[in-house]
Amino acid sequence: MAPTTASFDQIGYWSPNTASVDWCENNYVVSYYIAEFWNTISSLFIVALGELGLYLCPTKEKRFKVAFRTISVVGIGSTLFHGTLRHKMQLLDELPMIYAATALLFICTETKYGPQGRWFPISLATWLALTTIFVSITGGKVQFYTFQASFGILQLAIVFLTTTLHHRQKSIITSWNNPSTTSAWLIKRALGVYAFAVTIWLIDLHLCEFVNGVGPNSVLKWNPQFHAWWHVFSISGVYFTTLLVTFQHYVEKGLRPSVYLWKGFAPALTLESINPKKVD
Repeated sequence: MAPTTASFDQIGYWSPNTASVDWCENNYVVSYYIAEFWNTISSLFIVALGELGLYLCPTKEKRFKVAFRTISVVGIGSTLFHGTLRHKMQLLDELPMIYAATALLFICTETKYGPQGRWFPISLATWLALTTIFVSITGGKVQFYTFQASFGILQLAIVFLTTTLHHRQKSIITSWNNPSTTSAWLIKRALGVYAFAVTIWLIDLHLCEFVNGVGPNSVLKWNPQFHAWWHVFSISGVYFTTLLVTFQHYVEKGLRPSVYLWKGFAPALTLESINPKKVD
């Protein structure tokens, strides 16, 4: 997090900061109206990637449209938060992240175990409501670590479900004889990109005084903007994960999804029928 120095405590349009965290970007340096300029700009990439995923989604099934659209909502909230560093805007960043992860958890659970009935979405909605209230009424470290714990638990649950699904579907996918377009391709990229993103996020959070480019302890002469890069790489990992969840869902439906690169750079899915099952 940002140190308490004159370089970081510059006054801007939205001052004073009321968020529970101030990231390692010098505030109001580029613009008087934008607290963290590069973190704000990089948040727009999140919006763009969510909308691209929605555009390229190979199915009209609502659950996947919700999954991609919540990525865009996260990006909008992130833009508002980093642009202002206000507590209410922070909630618009963090709560949609929990909602987006919960949407993926719902899909993964029903893919692995089948439809769960009304009790399952009602239980998730109740948990989301309680989490929303608690995160909204708390502040400081309590709020920050409550959010991190909630989001972390969701991430671990998704990793567990997608991993077990991958092992269950492995024999089916292997029979396709096209390893470059399978779930393993998505898993490697999701894990690799997200691991790198978490690494630079931790550096930005805990070693800011050594990498901020302005403090007396900084070993760098310029700020590499690790949190802005976290936005780019973490949401790319989420994008790969959402494709993976979609892939696994349709394998269970008896279809043969495959990965291709739209315009040569953006991963997307196509669906090919193997068994005569309806694609919603």
